[in-house]
Amino acid sequence: MRRPLIQCIHWLVSLILLSPCCLGVNLGYQATSYKTGDKVELLVNKVESDNTQLPFGYYDLPFVCPPGSEPKPLALSLGQILKGDRIWQSNYELKFGMDAPCLRLCDLMTKDNGLKKADKLIREGYVVHWSVDGLPGATTFVSGNNDNKYYAAGFPLGFVGKDDISYIYNHVMLVIRYHKDKKVKGGYNIVGFEVYPKSVHNELCPGTSKNFKNFALTFEKKVPKSAKEQSEAQPKGPRKTRIPYTYAIYWREDNTIDYDSRWDLYYKGESGKSHHIHWISFINSIVLLVLLSLAVAMVLAKVLKSDLQKLSKTPHIPLSDDSQTTTPTSPTSPSTSNWKSLISEVYNRPVFSLILSIFVSSGVQTLIVVVGVITMFTINSQFSLDNSPANMFFNNHQGAFFSLTITFFVMSSLIPSFVGVILHKMFNNENINEQFDTPKYVRLSILFSGFLPILIATIIFTLNFFVWAKSSSYAIPFGTFIVLILIFFVFQLPLGIIGGYYGNRTKFDKKSFISTFFNDKKSSKDDDKPNWKSKKAGKMPLFLQPVLSTVVFGLIPFGIVYVELLFILNSMWLEKTTFYFMYGFLLVTILIIVVVIAESTILACYMSLAIYQNPNWYWLCFRVGASIGWYIFAYSFYYFFCMLNVRDFVSILLYFAYMSLVSGLIALACGSVGLITGFVFISKIYGTVKLD
Repeated sequence: MRRPLIQCIHWLVSLILLSPCCLGVNLGYQATSYKTGDKVELLVNKVESDNTQLPFGYYDLPFVCPPGSEPKPLALSLGQILKGDRIWQSNYELKFGMDAPCLRLCDLMTKDNGLKKADKLIREGYVVHWSVDGLPGATTFVSGNNDNKYYAAGFPLGFVGKDDISYIYNHVMLVIRYHKDKKVKGGYNIVGFEVYPKSVHNELCPGTSKNFKNFALTFEKKVPKSAKEQSEAQPKGPRKTRIPYTYAIYWREDNTIDYDSRWDLYYKGESGKSHHIHWISFINSIVLLVLLSLAVAMVLAKVLKSDLQKLSKTPHIPLSDDSQTTTPTSPTSPSTSNWKSLISEVYNRPVFSLILSIFVSSGVQTLIVVVGVITMFTINSQFSLDNSPANMFFNNHQGAFFSLTITFFVMSSLIPSFVGVILHKMFNNENINEQFDTPKYVRLSILFSGFLPILIATIIFTLNFFVWAKSSSYAIPFGTFIVLILIFFVFQLPLGIIGGYYGNRTKFDKKSFISTFFNDKKSSKDDDKPNWKSKKAGKMPLFLQPVLSTVVFGLIPFGIVYVELLFILNSMWLEKTTFYFMYGFLLVTILIIVVVIAESTILACYMSLAIYQNPNWYWLCFRVGASIGWYIFAYSFYYFFCMLNVRDFVSILLYFAYMSLVSGLIALACGSVGLITGFVFISKIYGTVKLD
């Protein structure tokens, strides 16, 4: 590879290293030290439920105390906004180390509409998200196996009693645990934030007492049938209900937890079982990988090597049906060398070559983004400066995950145009070392680098109308859309044109395996036509047909990724109060899948060429790799009907739209692995063939 490619790689690495600083993504957090009497900020965020996909900003709720004049919204990162976060300062007054057994927050006067909204959210299982010093307010549980305490982020908005009446939690007891700061004399670090909500019918704080009445949400549910009854039942003014909000604060020193391990309690409830399941899945994946590797090795060692040895003893091979010189083959094994006679057809232009170039180039970008983000999280979790797996910037706010993903996605815009321009030359049988004119490579660069962001933006923008109609915090503000559009035109398109520029100027050595796709002679007219159907192509076997090949070759990759996929889906859709943290296992799983797809592609490609003499390998290789995406898409239906309890139309629409998008991106990424593997395989085996 020549200097332009090296310069392009330097551009990409430099931009990725600088991009976290540009977007304000902090890759490591320093402990905040408090002293007695210092003000501690309690931040309110949103409410969300496992039964719907529509979160709401906490201060957007009509039945909670309004923020007043002093509390203000915090500046959010782009990732936090896209995640639906709406973080505000609050009226809760916390002073470090100073207990407050009972404090009044407000007496809220709300109408029936507010009570109905509260009743609806309580019945749908919404939980409240607050935070102190970056720690989520947690509900405390005790493990039944070993009586260990663990946390679940968030606390319920209320509960439904046996009488089918909703009760709102209007009193919270806040227990904040702290530990001495070893670096600051007289300083302390917050290591735990526990919330114990209660429903109290009056403004008196219950303390530890259990002898108090709950606050029931009562409102007019039925409208009188007749007009006379309706007029008689109509009150003189809007009916209002007073909801008293109170809170208590207790500070407790806890020497069993230090700052570096304060997140461990959020993982403790599931970490033991999770590690066991992950290790079993990892061992099974290794076994499948070894078996598939042995199968590929046997094919290459027994068949391919034998063919090449036989061929090296013969002076010629036929390049077409009209060739006068033939290669002797064994009558008992007619397929052992017939694949060599396809050398004049395997390099023909594939059908829909431009679409294939777009898919593969976008898939390469997706793969780089996914591997890059997961690698960053793995490094940060396993090799942090404090030597603590729990010290991850993902913990402080999950929006950091989205921010980092956007950063990698934007800065990798060099990749699809760079790869796409090269693939466009290859697939159209053009000399790879000849340059396109400026207008052509610019058009191609915009097409390759703009396909994926425009596709994603179109889906999100369409869904945003439905979310906005529900007044959910998932609705992306207009200003954020403007920012995303500016990012596309200011960063992505220029980077895409730069990538296309270097891809257009990149020259390959004649001995490179890429150059085996091209001859010094001018291509014939037949070579310039798409290879719709080969003259030598035999009947395609059933398991290489589009549908069955997807079923056959997608089964093993899906089996490998199934466990990680289940945990990720649970944290996304089913158990939003949990955190996915097995990034090391996920990274290894992705690497195993890449190897498995590469080996499956080699098997499918060789069977198509050697056994059935079908040279249409381009889309076959892409389809073999992309088959896992169809499996994930099909599994999303099973997961929805068997695991989720979602009934709202907008939530259902969001689920299937985003799962379709994710499945498509995975299909593109894995399909690009399959096609690149097939390209290398074809180049190697036909590059060894000795032509006359």
